[in-house]
Amino acid sequence: MKNDSIVTIYDSENSMAPHDCHRIDAREFLGHPSGRWVSNPDTKSKEAKDAKSLETKEDSGKAIQLKETDFKALQAMAAKAGIPDYQKMNKAALVAALEAV
Repeated sequence: MKNDSIVTIYDSENSMAPHDCHRIDAREFLGHPSGRWVSNPDTKSKEAKDAKSLETKEDSGKAIQLKETDFKALQAMAAKAGIPDYQKMNKAALVAALEAV
């Protein structure tokens, strides 16, 4: 799924390192007098319309529900599901592990 409000721009003073930002902010970066930022590292374009939209994973209903669940409840669900080393996992890892079950 494409998220057209978040785009990638590139820092010409830092070996074309990518930087994800909101499209509105990208317009400001690209229009800055320093000329540091480009929307396409190959063509050196300064146009916001040339900036690549961010590709995002579409959340399933299960993932959304798990993300809304508090940390302790996720740990209890992981224990019940028999997920190894669930005690060492952060919330994002717990959500991913439970979604895979």
